[in-house]
Amino acid sequence: MRSYRLEAIAHHVGGQVEGDASIVIAGPANPEWAEPQHLVFVVEDKYRQPVMASRAGAAIAREALGDRPTIVVANPRLAMAKALELWAPEPPAAGIHPTAWVDPTAKLGPGVSIGAHCAVGANVRIGSRTVLHPGVVIGADTRIGEDGLLHARAIVREACILGDRVIVQPGAVIGSDGYGFVPSGGKHLKVPQVGNVIVGDDVEIGANVTIDRATIGSTQIGQGTKIDNLVHVGHNVLIGENVLLVSQVGISGSSRIGDRSTLAGQVGVAGHVEIGADSLILARAGITKDIPNRAVVSGFPARPHREELRRLAAIDKLPQLVSELRELARQMASLQRSVRVAASPEESACGESLRES
Repeated sequence: MRSYRLEAIAHHVGGQVEGDASIVIAGPANPEWAEPQHLVFVVEDKYRQPVMASRAGAAIAREALGDRPTIVVANPRLAMAKALELWAPEPPAAGIHPTAWVDPTAKLGPGVSIGAHCAVGANVRIGSRTVLHPGVVIGADTRIGEDGLLHARAIVREACILGDRVIVQPGAVIGSDGYGFVPSGGKHLKVPQVGNVIVGDDVEIGANVTIDRATIGSTQIGQGTKIDNLVHVGHNVLIGENVLLVSQVGISGSSRIGDRSTLAGQVGVAGHVEIGADSLILARAGITKDIPNRAVVSGFPARPHREELRRLAAIDKLPQLVSELRELARQMASLQRSVRVAASPEESACGESLRES
């Protein structure tokens, strides 16, 4: 790994060194196995003690850590992200690998790198400095912006559009056919999917994500949106800007997700519904109807989170309530037997009087 003086790291992250700024850092590490050549991070107060007990040579934190050289910053988590850039893998050299196939009509910008066994179709346009790692397939008439990064075996099918600085993780498929069929004669007739997918700038698409092309028109992913692994986006879905889709989210066709919303793990969204901007959909919620702006919902079907918590609390009490109800029923039955026994002598006396009369 590359090595840097602590003062150079501080300059890169915009921090101030407290202590010896000349020490050389060979890389980042977790506190439990850090050595004197490593840099560690106090991104939350709970990590302060493990860092103080570690052998790390330096740290990034909100305040100086005793005698340990420290880069002091206002936001340690942001500084960590910037520091890790220094040790990120360097992009491959520009050029086309001998085993790659690039259609003669494709246009590549300066500094583009095409890896081994890639396939680039007719009339494709790829912007400057974009990298295609081995095995990437780009369909005909596709447009990819500048500074993109497509990892191994990603597929972008025909006529799709990717903006600048888009990252596509391994195995993702952009522009697969939407799930459209029409019943006909007891069978399911496929509806041709003639639309495309449009992905905005600064979007990241996780490993094995599938984004279906539109039946007609475009499936759209707004700029700045981050999609985790194993997410499925159906045809004609419109996702706003800076949305977060966490792993295993499934969004059915023609739904809309508002700007800056977050869908946590395993959220399911029915077709043709709209989730408002700035909403938080908690894990495993099922969205079956429209959700307003700035809502926080959970459960299936999804409802306001506080309401769902009350419902779950009531469900947790059900075993106790059933037990209490059974006890009340037992007591009632016992009381009824006692009443009948107590009433029996009077009933007998009344019967004797009637017979005598």
